[in-house]
Amino acid sequence: MHEFKLIIEDSNAEIIYNALKIESAPNANVDISFDNGKLVLFIKAEKISNLRAAINSFIRWIEMIRKISGEKR
Repeated sequence: MHEFKLIIEDSNAEIIYNALKIESAPNANVDISFDNGKLVLFIKAEKISNLRAAINSFIRWIEMIRKISGEKR
């Protein structure tokens, strides 16, 4: 089993959480939580290629949400 964990602690963490909490990935288990100002994204998959695909999707969604919310990078 392959695993990935991402922690986001910024002003948009709750916005990102609310936008992504209903999302899933076809061949991966995704757990997303928000607590104490931190978003935690945890993805597990049997195949590394499935993990990579899920990570890429969630990272792109996070970047899109940040752009829409006006965050400067």
